[in-house]
Amino acid sequence: MLAILRAHVLRLQLLALIVLLLAGCATVPPVAVDYDPQADFSSLRTYYLLDPLATGPVSPLEMKRATQALEGLLRMRYQPAETADSADFLVRLQLNSVEKVVVYEDSLALYGGYRYWGVGWRAPLEVRQYRESYLVLDVLSPQSSPLWRASTPSAAARYADPLQSQQRIREELALMLNRFPPH
Repeated sequence: MLAILRAHVLRLQLLALIVLLLAGCATVPPVAVDYDPQADFSSLRTYYLLDPLATGPVSPLEMKRATQALEGLLRMRYQPAETADSADFLVRLQLNSVEKVVVYEDSLALYGGYRYWGVGWRAPLEVRQYRESYLVLDVLSPQSSPLWRASTPSAAARYADPLQSQQRIREELALMLNRFPPH
């Protein structure tokens, strides 16, 4: 009985170690922030969401999901204004996307030698196409002068499920808005 209990405890300890190791591998995407140090952020109460901008292969549904996520996050902290003129600050969302290709050598690839005889090593080229996306969030004064900007790489396009994609965009935008206003 004691041996079974020890084996069970050992399994739980091993599982806990694996979970900790995997959690250590998870990284938070970096958020780059820039702002105007002379701006007074303490008086910002109402916002107006400007039309979003997109560059590259961005679908209208991606922009819609990102806009809905941003609107929900902003409403938690600020009041929406009816017009841009009545708002304390303006918010513009940008989704930038670019298709990229990476070429690399697989130095451990095994291949057949001359005709059917022999085995050798070679470094075949591997080609992979991927999409790199960035979320950019601008906060502007009512006169459209820049006050604050944040950007982060976005992994939302990697998900085939729209709900997972929207959740990822929401998490990325929340990370950005956690840095607003600057302290």
